[in-house]
Amino acid sequence: MTSTLPRAHAPHVRPRHLAAPPRVGLVNLMPRAAEFERMLTPQFAGAAPFEAVWLRVPGRTYRNDDPADLGHYVDPADMGDLDAVVITGAAVEHLPFEQVGFLGHVADVLEHASARALPVLGLCWGGLAVGYLRLGLRSHVHEVKVTGAYETDLLVADHPIGDGLDDRFWTAHSRQAGFDEHDVAAAVAAGTVRVLGRAPAPAGTVIAESTDHALLMHVGHPEYDGGRMAYEYHRDSAAGPVPLPANVSLDDPVCRWRSHSRTFLANWVELVYAAALARAGGGGTR
Repeated sequence: MTSTLPRAHAPHVRPRHLAAPPRVGLVNLMPRAAEFERMLTPQFAGAAPFEAVWLRVPGRTYRNDDPADLGHYVDPADMGDLDAVVITGAAVEHLPFEQVGFLGHVADVLEHASARALPVLGLCWGGLAVGYLRLGLRSHVHEVKVTGAYETDLLVADHPIGDGLDDRFWTAHSRQAGFDEHDVAAAVAAGTVRVLGRAPAPAGTVIAESTDHALLMHVGHPEYDGGRMAYEYHRDSAAGPVPLPANVSLDDPVCRWRSHSRTFLANWVELVYAAALARAGGGGTR
C-alpha cells in the first residue's frame, strides 16, 4: 500500500507532464518509524505531488512501533518501480558502519537506485550512510552530541537545491556523528563531491552532493518540529548529563528552520521530477 502526500500552494513548482506523480521510496530507519513519518510528511507540503512508498528493510526491528501503524510499509522486494529514494536517519551513528546490521540492505536499495539512475536523498545518518556506501566518505563520531539549531551558509548560487533559500539559514541537528571533514575535503579536491551548505563547528558540512547530482546528503533533521530538541534534552537528561541544544530555548522553543526544510525538500522533489522526465525522454510516461 502506498500513500500520496498532499500538496500545498507552492507557486515556485512548475507544471509537470508525467503520466503519474513520481514514486518515491522512503526507507524509514528511525527508532519510532510512525512518529518520524508524521514529522516528515508535513515538510513536503510545498512540494509537487508524489507517491510515497514507505519501505522497511530486513534486519531492522520496529519494536517501538505498533505493527498496525506500519501496515502500509512494504519490503524493498515488493516496492515496484521507483523514481527516487530517501534514506532516513537511524539511531546508530555512534557505531562503525560495519557494525550496523541492516547496512547491507540499505546498500542493496542504493545499488538499485544507482543502476536505474534514480535521485537519492539521505537525511542525518542516512546522509552519512549514502556518503559512505556510494562515495567512500567516512564519518566522525563526536565526543559530545551535536544538538540544536545552527546557522548554515549556502555555498552555491547556481544550484537548484538552493533556489529560494537564504544565503544563511537555520538547520536542526541531533546527532552523535558527522562527515569526516578530511574525507570531504579530499573528495571535493578529487571532483566527486560538492559541498552546498556548511555551518560552524561542530555542525560542519551539512549539505553535500555527488558531482553527478545523483546523491544528495543532508546530515541535519529537517523534519524536526520546534520543540523536538527540547523534548530530547529533557528525555535524555533523566539518564545523565547531556549537552544543551544550541540556540534552542528549553522553556519556549521555536522552529527556526521550517522554511529551509520545506524549501529544501520541495526543491529536491523538483529534481526528482526532472530526472523522471529525462528517463521518460521528456514525454508523458515514466
